[in-house]
Amino acid sequence: MQFDIVFAKFLLNKKIPINTVKYILSTVYLLTGLVMYFTVFDKDNSIGGGIVFILVFLFFGVLRSKNLENYLKNRNKL
Repeated sequence: MQFDIVFAKFLLNKKIPINTVKYILSTVYLLTGLVMYFTVFDKDNSIGGGIVFILVFLFFGVLRSKNLENYLKNRNKL
């Protein structure tokens, strides 16, 4: 989750709009999740592993998005 903040700071310093930063970070998160799924969990032919991965992926996705929203709202309040 700290990677999101560092990457968001970098993109915002390059004068990229906030909505574009959100879109880029969401895309990066989805791509890393897909790569992780296909390299780790897709080797088994069990459905349970895939369901557990999706639940964990969604849980951490919500946490990451809330953390990023918090950062974007409060970045100028120091």
